[in-house]
Amino acid sequence: MRGYRIGILGRIEVSVDGVAVSLAPLERALVASLAAHHGRIVSVDRLIDGLWPYDPPTGARNRVQAVVASVRRGAKPELILTRSPGYQLNPVAVVDSAEFAAEVAAAAATADARRAVELLDRALARWRDDAFVDVGSRLVEYERDRLRELREHATELRAEALLSLGLHRELVPELTTLVRDRPLRERLRGQLMVALHRSGRQAEALAVYRAGVRVLAEEHGIDPGPELRQLHREILGSEQETPPRGWVRPNQLPGVTGDFVGRDKELGLLLSLLGRTPTVAGVAQVIVVTGLAGTGKTTLALRAAHESRHRFPGGCLYADLRGNTPDPARPGTVLGAFLRALGVAGEAIPAAAEERAALYRSVLADQTLLVMLDSAADAAQVRPLLPPGGSAVVTSTGALPGLAGAEVVPVDVLPIDDGLDLLAGLAGGERIDREAGAAADVVELCGRLPLALRIAGVRLAEREAMTVARLRERLRDERRRLDELSLDGLDVRSSFTVGFERLPQPAARLLAVLSRTSLRSFGMWDETTEPLLEQLCRAHLLTDDASGRVRMHDLVRLVARERTEVPVDEVVAWYARLHAYAERADASLPCGALPVAGAGPALDAWEAVDWFEAERENLVAAVQDLLRLGAVDLAGRLACTMGNFATMRSQHLPELVDCLRAVLDRHAELPSATRMSLRLHLGTAYRSLNRHAEAVPLLRAAQRAGRGRWVAHRLVALQGYSLCCRHLGRLREADAALLVMVRLCAAHWPVGRVGGHVLLALGMQHGQYRLTSPFALDACAAALRVFVDDGDLWGEALARETIGLLHRHAEQWPPAVEQLRQAVAAARRLGDRMSVTTAEQALAATHLAAGDGEAARRLLRRTVLAFHELRHEWGEAISRRLLGKAHLEEGDADRAVVELESSVAMLRGVGQPFPLANSLHLLARAQATLGRHDRAVALGEEALHIFEHFDSAYVDDLRESLTRWRSAAGAQ
Repeated sequence: MRGYRIGILGRIEVSVDGVAVSLAPLERALVASLAAHHGRIVSVDRLIDGLWPYDPPTGARNRVQAVVASVRRGAKPELILTRSPGYQLNPVAVVDSAEFAAEVAAAAATADARRAVELLDRALARWRDDAFVDVGSRLVEYERDRLRELREHATELRAEALLSLGLHRELVPELTTLVRDRPLRERLRGQLMVALHRSGRQAEALAVYRAGVRVLAEEHGIDPGPELRQLHREILGSEQETPPRGWVRPNQLPGVTGDFVGRDKELGLLLSLLGRTPTVAGVAQVIVVTGLAGTGKTTLALRAAHESRHRFPGGCLYADLRGNTPDPARPGTVLGAFLRALGVAGEAIPAAAEERAALYRSVLADQTLLVMLDSAADAAQVRPLLPPGGSAVVTSTGALPGLAGAEVVPVDVLPIDDGLDLLAGLAGGERIDREAGAAADVVELCGRLPLALRIAGVRLAEREAMTVARLRERLRDERRRLDELSLDGLDVRSSFTVGFERLPQPAARLLAVLSRTSLRSFGMWDETTEPLLEQLCRAHLLTDDASGRVRMHDLVRLVARERTEVPVDEVVAWYARLHAYAERADASLPCGALPVAGAGPALDAWEAVDWFEAERENLVAAVQDLLRLGAVDLAGRLACTMGNFATMRSQHLPELVDCLRAVLDRHAELPSATRMSLRLHLGTAYRSLNRHAEAVPLLRAAQRAGRGRWVAHRLVALQGYSLCCRHLGRLREADAALLVMVRLCAAHWPVGRVGGHVLLALGMQHGQYRLTSPFALDACAAALRVFVDDGDLWGEALARETIGLLHRHAEQWPPAVEQLRQAVAAARRLGDRMSVTTAEQALAATHLAAGDGEAARRLLRRTVLAFHELRHEWGEAISRRLLGKAHLEEGDADRAVVELESSVAMLRGVGQPFPLANSLHLLARAQATLGRHDRAVALGEEALHIFEHFDSAYVDDLRESLTRWRSAAGAQ
C-alpha cells in the first residue's frame, strides 16, 4: 500500500510517497470532506449537499463520481474507497489533524511537564493556517470548529506546563498576545495573571483581571467564572504586608523513595485532580488512593503531593494514621499535632477533640493547604482531619465510601515490566538482565506487589552471591514464600494482618475457604456469598474488575491458608453451591442437545451463556480440585453441566473432553448414574469433534446403562450412536439404533428438551442418504417446532440448516436459501463460529447448486479459512470439495483438481467414507475433463465401491461415467 498523507491544518494538501498531488477546487473540497470524516463513510447525497450546498447541478451524482475518479487518477485509486452508500478515505491515509490530536492527548496524559511541552510544541507546529482554510464545504464545519477548540486547548495546556516548569517570566509576552487576541478565554487570562504574579508584578496581574471583568460585562453581561475569581482573591491576599498572626507555612511531606517506578496513569490522574480548583467554598477536594496492602499507595501519593506543592501556598500537612495496625491514630491526637505545626501555641490547643477540630478549621479558613492522611482505617477517622478548603489526599486499603464526594484513585499491582524495573533498581540492572527469565518469574511469584518486590530486591542486593534463579526456587516453595518476603521490618504477612483481623467472621471464613481452592477469580453469582465477597473487596483482600468478577492475590491466598484451617467438607460444600448454580444455568441455555438435571428457577438464556463463558476456566479448575479432594461424584456431575455450553460454543469441546476423561479415569469411584452421564457427555463431545470411532463404545455403554428411568439419556445416546455408525459405514448398526430410538421416543413422548434432537436425527438419517424424502422434511419440521417452543436456538439453527439442505436436494431454491440464511443468523446469535461456518457452507452449496457460482465461491473462501483456523478437517475438506466443484463448473479443471485432491486427502485421514466418495467422484470428473481418464477410472471405481455400500442414489450416474472413462482410457 502506498504512503498517503492528507493535510487539513491549513490549505488542503495531498501527497503520495512524499510527492505532492495537485488538486482542483472541487477535488480539494471532496478530499477535505472525506478527511473530516476519516474512518467513516460519507454518502453520495451528503457529498452533493457539501459540494453544492445551494444549487446542485443536473446529474450531481455523476459529477461526484467524476470528481472521485479525477482524484484517484492523480493520487492513485486506493486513496478513496467505494463503500455503499458513498465513499471513504482509505484508513491507511495519515491525516495531520489525527497526528495533532494524538500528540495533544499524549501531552495531557503525561506527568512529565517537559515532555508535555515537547509534544505540544510539535503538535502546534503542524498548523499552517486555520483548518480547511481554502474549503467552504458544509461537511467540514463541525471538524473545523472541533479542531479550532482543540488548538486553543493545546495552547492552554502548553502554558500550564511551562508555568509548572517555572518559566513564568518567559511566558508573559506570549500570554499577553494570546489574551489580547482571545479576550474571552478565562483560562489564558488566569495563566497570564499567574505568570505576572509569580514575576512580582501583582498590580499588573490585578489589572489583567479587571480588564477581563470589563470585557465580560460589556460584551456578555456576565461575571468571571469561579476559578478566575478565586485566583483574583489569592493574588489580593498575597498583597497583605503581614500574614495572619502565628501562621506558619508547614511542609511535612516525607521524602519519596528513589526506586519509584511506573504508575504513569495513576500519577497523571492524581496530578490532574490536584490541579483542579474547588468550585464550592468551604469544601475540600478529597482524593482517596486505595488498593491492596503493599501496592505502593503511599509512595504514589507522596510523589503526586511533592509535584503539586506549588499549588498550595498554605503548605502541606502529613499524618500517618496507622490504619493498617492494631493501634490506629486517634483524630484528636493528630489534630493537636497539626495545630502545633500551624503555629498554635500548646496552651492554646483545647483538650476536647471536637474543639480541636473547630480550631483547626478556623486556622485554615483562609488558606489553600494540602493535607495528606496516610493509611486511614475508616471514614470516621478521616472526617475531623479534612481541611475546610484546599485538598486532602487519603491512602487506605478500603475505598472509604463514607467520605461523600471523594474521588477514588485505585492502585493495582505493577505491570510485569515495571516490576522488573523495580527489581533492577534494587538488585542491579546487569544482574537482572543476565537472568531475565528468572527475574520475570520472581516478579510473578511476588504477585507483582511492590512491597514484596522491594523485599526480594533488597535480598538480592545484600547477597551478591545469590543468583536470581536461586531466589526464584526459594519463592516457588509456597510453604516458605511468606518467610522469604520478610526482612528488617518489611513484611508482606504483617501488611495483611490487620485487614484479616477486622473482617467479620462469615467473610473471614469464606476467604479461608476460597484460599483452599485453585480458582483465581470468582463471580458474584450466589446470593449467600455475594455480600461477603463485597465485604472482602472493600477490605481489598479481594479485588474486583469492571466485569463484576473478583480476584484473590496469590500472597493473600497464602496468608489466608496460613491463618485458618479449613475442613475438606467445607470446601466441597462451597463447590456444591457452585454445582447447584451451574445446573440452573445449564437448564437455561439456548441449547438442549444433552439432558439436564432438575434445577431451580430458570435464568435468562443469555445470562446463562455469559455465566458459563465467565466461569468456564473456574469450572474446569473446580473439577480438578474436587478430584484432588476425593469428591469424585460431585466432580463428575459438575463436569456434565458444561456439556450443552460446549456443544453450542464448540471451541471449548477439547477442554471439556480433557475434563470428562480426567473424571472417568476414576470410574470405579463413581455411582452408576454419574458414570453413565459422563460417558454420554464424552461420547457426544467426541461425535461433535468427528472422533466417531472413540465415541461409539462410550455411547453404546451409556445407552445400556440408561435403561430404566434415564429415558432422555438413552435417547441421546442412541441418536449419537446411530449417527456415528452411519459416518463409519456401519449401516446395519446405525439403522438398528435408530429403530430403538424411535420406539423408545414413541413410548415415552413427550421426552423433554431432547425430543427435538431425536426428531432431527431421524430426519437427518433419512435425508442425508435419501436425497428427496417427504418423511425427512416432516420430521425436521416437527423438530423445528419443538426447538422454537423450547427456546433451543442451537437446535433451531441445526434444524433450519437440515431443512434447507432437504429443499436444496429437491431443487426448491428459494425456501432452501431462506432456511439456510435463517440458520446462519441463528448461529451468529449463538456466538459459535463453528455453527456459523457450517451453516454458511450449507448456504454456499445451495448457491452453487442453484447456479450462483460467484455467491458460492465468496462464502466458500471464507469457510475454508474458518475451518482451517478451527482445525476442523472434515469441514475444511467439504468446503474444498465444494470450491473444487465451483471451479469445475466454471471450466477451470486445474484449480478444481488442486482443491479436490486436498479434500480427498483430508477425508481419508478423518475416516468418513460417504463424504470421501463424493470428493473422489468429483475429482474423477475433473481428471477426466483434463484427459486423464486412467486416473478418473481409478478414482471413480473407489467412489463406486463406497456408494454401493451405502446404496446411494449416485450409483447409476457414476457407473455410466465409468463406462465412458474406461472407453476413453482404452483409446489412449
